Amino acid sequence: MRALVIRLIAILSALALFPLTAAFALGGELNSDCGIPSDIHDGWVNGSPEQQGVDPALLCAMGKGITDGKLPNVDSVVVVRHGALVYERYFTYPRKPWLVFDATTRHEGNSMTKSVTSLLFGIAVDRGLIKDLDASAFSFFPEYTYLHAPENDRITLRHLLTMSAGWQWDEMKDWRRLLSASDPYRYALYRKMAEEPGHSFEYDSGSTELLGAVLQKVTGKTIDVLAKEELFDPLGIVDVVWTRRLHNGNPLAVAGLEARPRDWAKLGQLVLNHGAWHGKQIVSSSWIDLSITAAKSTKISDGSPSRMSYGFQWWLGRSNCEGRVIDWAAAVGFNSQKIIIAPALDLVVVFNASSQSKEMIAPEIVLLDKYVLPAILKR
Repeated sequence: MRALVIRLIAILSALALFPLTAAFALGGELNSDCGIPSDIHDGWVNGSPEQQGVDPALLCAMGKGITDGKLPNVDSVVVVRHGALVYERYFTYPRKPWLVFDATTRHEGNSMTKSVTSLLFGIAVDRGLIKDLDASAFSFFPEYTYLHAPENDRITLRHLLTMSAGWQWDEMKDWRRLLSASDPYRYALYRKMAEEPGHSFEYDSGSTELLGAVLQKVTGKTIDVLAKEELFDPLGIVDVVWTRRLHNGNPLAVAGLEARPRDWAKLGQLVLNHGAWHGKQIVSSSWIDLSITAAKSTKISDGSPSRMSYGFQWWLGRSNCEGRVIDWAAAVGFNSQKIIIAPALDLVVVFNASSQSKEMIAPEIVLLDKYVLPAILKR
C-alpha cells in the first residue's frame, strides 16, 4: 500500500509539472514567449494577466504571430492594466542579429518626444511660469521683433500646442532645414501664413521646437535638464538619453529621446492617472484633460486608425472592438512608436519598432485591435 501511495504521489507530481516542462520542451521559455514581466526594481508592480482581467492566451498568440512573421514587426510590446505590468515581450530579427532588445534596452521614441514636451509645458503652466495659453507666441521672442507681422501676432501658444498656427510647413523638407539652421528658432518663426491661425491642423515640428524654446526661456533650463528634474526623477526613470540636438546645441523638443519601453509606459500611466504617480501629483489633472481633448481645429473621423484628432501634442483615436468603441490617446513617433492610453479600460500599451516597420500608424494598431483589446473585452 505504501509503495502504491508513493507511486501515485510521483505520478501526480509529474502531471503537475507537465505544463511547465511541456512549455520548455516546445521551445516556450515562459518569461519571453508569453511575456511574463521581469522584476528589475524600477517602480513597477508586476501582475499576472488573469488577475488584472486580461486573457493571457491572446497575448501569447500575439507574441507568437510576431515571431513567426505573420503579424506586423515590432521590437517590443508592454501592457499595463490597473497599474500593474502584465505583459512584456521583446523580439529579435534573424536577419539583423545586432538588433537586441530587452527590459533594460533604451528605445528611440522619435516624435513621442513631443508628448513629453507637452507634459513639461503643463508643469510650467501649473507653476505660473506661463500664465496665458492665448498669449502671442511672438511675445516670448522679443529678439525677433523684426519678423513680426500683424498676422503672426495672432499665433498663440495654444496654436503651437495644437499645431494649428496656420504657417506654411512641409514636414519632410522643413524639418531637415530646421535641424541644420544656424538659428532654428528664427527659421521656425520666419514663415509665411497659409491660413488663419486656429483654422485647421497641420503637422508642424517647427511649432513644437518653439514650445521647447519657450520652456527654456521661462525656466532657464534646457529641455533635457527640465525633463530630468520635473518628470523623470519623480517617475523613477533613470536611463534616458537625448540623442539629437539643434545646430545651436539645444536638445530637440520634437524627437531624439531614448528611454526603456517600461519607462515610456510610466509616462502613459502618468497620463492615465490624471498626472499622478504613486500618489504624487506631477502635472495637474486639468492639464492632462486639456492635452487629451481634441482641439477645435481637428476632429475625429469614423474610427479609421489612419485618421486621428489632436490635442496638446497628443494624438486621439478610437478602436471598434467587440461591439464597443474604445477611445484612446497616444504619443506617436515615426516607425510605429506609440504609447496608447485607453482610460475606459484602465489600460496602457507601449509599442516600439525599428526601421523594419514601414508605416507610422497601421502596424501596431492591428495588434491593439486584434489582440490587446480583445484580451480584455472578451473576458
